[in-house]
Amino acid sequence: MKTIRLPFLSITMMIATILLAGCQPKNKVIEKPVYLMRNNTSIEVSRITLMDTLTVLDVIANGMPNNWLSIAKTSTLTDDQKNVYPILSARGINLDEGFAIPESGKDSFQLVFPPLDPNVRFVDFSEGPEVENGFVINGLQLKDMPTLESLLPADVLVQQIDKNQSIDKQPFIAGKATIKGKVLDYYQGMPQYVNITSFNPLVGNCGYDFVKLGADGSFEYTSNVLGTSIAWVHYSGSATMAEIFVAPEQTSEIYFNIREAARKKSAIHADSAPLGKEFYYKGPLSTVVDELAEAKKLLREDYKVYDFQKTPKELLEEYKLVQFENIKRHTEAIHSSSFSKATKEYLLAGLPVSLTLNLLNAPYKLAENYWTYVADIADRDRYRELIEGIKQAQTSDYIAYNLSASHNDPQSFFTPDFGLLVKSLASRKQMELQGLMDEMVTATRLYWKICDFVPLKEEEKEVIANMSEPCKQYLNAINDNITSIKESNKKTHGFRVNETGEIQNEDLFPSIISKYRGKVLLIDFWATWCGPCVAGHKSMRPMKAELADKDIVFIYIAGENSPKERWEEMIPVIHGEHYRLTQEQWDYLWKVFNLSGIPTYFIIDREGNIVSRPESGFPGVTKMKEELLRALDM
Repeated sequence: MKTIRLPFLSITMMIATILLAGCQPKNKVIEKPVYLMRNNTSIEVSRITLMDTLTVLDVIANGMPNNWLSIAKTSTLTDDQKNVYPILSARGINLDEGFAIPESGKDSFQLVFPPLDPNVRFVDFSEGPEVENGFVINGLQLKDMPTLESLLPADVLVQQIDKNQSIDKQPFIAGKATIKGKVLDYYQGMPQYVNITSFNPLVGNCGYDFVKLGADGSFEYTSNVLGTSIAWVHYSGSATMAEIFVAPEQTSEIYFNIREAARKKSAIHADSAPLGKEFYYKGPLSTVVDELAEAKKLLREDYKVYDFQKTPKELLEEYKLVQFENIKRHTEAIHSSSFSKATKEYLLAGLPVSLTLNLLNAPYKLAENYWTYVADIADRDRYRELIEGIKQAQTSDYIAYNLSASHNDPQSFFTPDFGLLVKSLASRKQMELQGLMDEMVTATRLYWKICDFVPLKEEEKEVIANMSEPCKQYLNAINDNITSIKESNKKTHGFRVNETGEIQNEDLFPSIISKYRGKVLLIDFWATWCGPCVAGHKSMRPMKAELADKDIVFIYIAGENSPKERWEEMIPVIHGEHYRLTQEQWDYLWKVFNLSGIPTYFIIDREGNIVSRPESGFPGVTKMKEELLRALDM
């Protein structure tokens, strides 16, 4: 073997190089890190550099040119062991100072944090609870994630679409349906609720509930249903809205894949391979559910601007012609599609129902078209005149209820528009209907009375007794539930009804909050008929119990649009201070505070200042609690 001898100087340099290399920090760079969710679309982390001395996040900002953003000095990283790493500095921006998005619509900067423990699997980025609507990115992954195969039940993962499967005759029965599932990759610190909106052929949207997740991200929900029907399930931390089916005495399983939902909304991951499906489903009509999102694209309407110089009668005829053309086009598209037989049957069953609903709502559809494409936003008088004119021109024979026998076929009951059609018919004057459709409309009107806590007359009870078994069973179940609530409410304490007295409108709100000076107030604008309002009350009960020893007062404000008897029956389980305003007072507060919908919540500090006013809608228990505690500390 030949030995090669190196000069002494060369050897010395090699040793020095080796030693120097050993002293260099070992950097680990994670390009385009996977994350689980974020509360915004403005910033993303494109790279994470892990060093022995620092942790650096490369951030990309996206937005409209000249829009302003800022990153707070209170920003932190929190690892999977709940260790918190405060921000040290920023490169390319100044913390707590706004910067404008350039004309390109993109900007970039770096955020610097202390070094992380080498065993950390993921981190959360947050500007902190004290920053209103601050940026949050959950689950920035630093190590390989568990496979979907290891997280999902095998029978859910391997389901195959049977292209030749037909929709079995869906039994028209009443009973309890169960929805259960799990948010995959869930951990404590993420949003804790799924929102479930259920539908049925009597009333369309018949429920809106927040269901709390277990420690492992699992949940279960049971409700009364009438036949197979649609339900929407939405995880509040994800962009995914899953449309599934529920059926009496059956269980529907749904598993949210939030890593894929986040990827689809990401700019930097747009070209990356999918991380599985957004959700996995097992239950009634699973083949249809798997194809539904794509199939619905076939049914998009071609938008048309109508000639509003025509008379209302002429407009109606033009509109009707367009609707029939749409149905013809949709029918042909469904037949020629590659979707499964079951999905085709489902889509076709819904067409005549949707057609009838659109014809029935012609005045509002045409007025909406006018508002969107023709009218100036201030032209409200013309908008109202148009609706009334078309209503008067809509003759009794304008709607043909014999468009399809499916109107009286339980097979069509689970299509999305059926309940909306029944609801629309039930809200109108008595119309000549036949068969099951007539029974469904009658049942809907009785359902409304029951839910409004209005006692049924003996003749109405007899009507229910003579209905088909499913309708009778469903209405009796609802009535029993309401009766139970009424009896329970008689024994309930912890609420108080307040009178506003004779007071000027401009003094109304100051007068209400002045009674509680020195305490933090949560003002809840709500209504008895508002599903999200009621669901929010239910979701906040554990939080209110937890904060019972704090200087917090919960104030609930409703108006005359909440029927008095129903309001009186509902408020005993809504612990707090209750006000029911006149219509004039309600309208005044809506105008003064520029309310856009309900529920809307205000948080008032001890001095009577509004310190938090989110947009309408329930923000979630976690957010609500954070805001209340922050107001207490002011």
